[in-house]
Order: sequence, then C-alpha cells, then structure tokens
Amino acid sequence: MDFQNLERRFQLMLPTAPILLLFLIFAPWHQFGEGSWGLSQSAIQAPNALLGVIALLAVVISMLISFAQALGSDKLPESPQGKSWEEVLFLVGAVMMGALLLKLILETSFLGWGAWACIIAAAINFYGAYVGRQSGSTSQNP
Repeated sequence: MDFQNLERRFQLMLPTAPILLLFLIFAPWHQFGEGSWGLSQSAIQAPNALLGVIALLAVVISMLISFAQALGSDKLPESPQGKSWEEVLFLVGAVMMGALLLKLILETSFLGWGAWACIIAAAINFYGAYVGRQSGSTSQNP
C-alpha cells in the first residue's frame, strides 16, 4: 500500500485515527495544578467520561473501516441498511465530533492541551470522512 497513491480521504483519515486514539487515552484533557503536583485526566476520564468513551469507540470503528477500505473494498461485508461505507464513516465521524464538542462545551474549566489536540485531530478525521462522502461511493450496495 503506497501512501502517496491512496485517495485523499485515506491520506487524511489513516494517520489521524491512531493519533486521535492515543490523544483520547493519554493526553491531558483536564489539567489541575502545575508541575509534579498537578493532576491530569484524559478524555475518557471524568468529567463526562461517557462522551470520551463514545468518541473512542467511534474512532476505533472509523479506523477499522478505513483500513479495510484502503486494503481493498472486497474485504468488507455489505454495509448496513443499504448505505455506502462512505456514508457510514461520515455518520460515525459526526458522532465522534459531536461527542468531543459536547464534552468540550460541558466542562471548560482547567482544559489541557489534549482537549485542543483531540478536537483538531477529530476535525481532520471528520473532514476526511466528508471528502469520502462527497467523492461518491466506491462500494455502493445494489
């Protein structure tokens, strides 16, 4: 698989999904205190941990579908409800962005650098899903 020959949506989604996965798990979404006495919490920890877990699951689903599509669409089963896989990726990306934005809006105190890194990586990933949806379906069900 040559990265330069992949479609633009894969060039956007494939690198950002693992990065976003790491940011959601390890980067400080909330940071209390300074230095060695400080306490930091990732996106999948309280407050509003459920929204972080929803975003994490959406990233995993998006990453698996994207990798399977990049390796070849014949490896994927038929998409659910007659939708194309591009539409499914777009909906999963919308859920991911919605969960992260809601988590950001609900608790804005003591935000760490991880919150902004997650939002930026998720926006790039969602844009890749948007590009894939706009470019048309390559695996449309009959």
